[in-house]
Amino acid sequence: MGCGRFAIFVGISVSVLILSYFGIPWFYGRWLRLWLCIRAVRQKTLVLTFDDGPGSRLTPAVLDILSDYDVKATFFLLGGNIVGRESIVKRIYDEGHEICSHGYDHINHWKALPGRTLADIEKGWQAINRAMGRNDCAYPFRPPYGKLNLISLLYLWTHRVPIYYWTLVSGDTWPAGKRDSQRITTLAGKAGGGVSLAHDFDRLDESVDDLVLKSLRAALIMAKQTGMKIRTISELLSEKT
Repeated sequence: MGCGRFAIFVGISVSVLILSYFGIPWFYGRWLRLWLCIRAVRQKTLVLTFDDGPGSRLTPAVLDILSDYDVKATFFLLGGNIVGRESIVKRIYDEGHEICSHGYDHINHWKALPGRTLADIEKGWQAINRAMGRNDCAYPFRPPYGKLNLISLLYLWTHRVPIYYWTLVSGDTWPAGKRDSQRITTLAGKAGGGVSLAHDFDRLDESVDDLVLKSLRAALIMAKQTGMKIRTISELLSEKT
């Protein structure tokens, strides 16, 4: 093989590897989101999910509202936020909500080396297990920023860990001028269901707490008025349609 052909071969091989490393997880994630959307609409179900907690202020307030309406939500806990808040993790579990993992340091799997992404997944599980008094349990995973690389995807597949995305974004992390406490209610009402994404970590701006709580109340009122069911993600996916 001449130098020119070899260079072309190497270039094509590298391109295929790069596309596979980022592309396969991206397409898989898109498929999972579509599947969630289809199932939620078919079952006329709204799944409430919360990322990046637990927060000392917001998570207990969210739990109070969920208790008032007697519904269950799915919490994607960030391992780095669990230390010192173990009692809140136990409360989430004791009240019947679904506990999942969001990793430990909220790293972008497209921007970190594969070894670090795998270590972050495991460290997140370990943090939850310590809070729960368990050993060697692996929890369903939601990738930070919705990004997985091929290595982390294969790792989760190998360990048979469910990967959960979302279909509706609350916008509570957006700039103040773009936030809308009615966003989830409007989107879920129009679609007939969905998997909502909100965040329950502590922020310096406590007005965001009010936004998240107003959004939650509005969504629950809409669901009650329209007969839309409130379920966890595992309940959504386990029901036959």
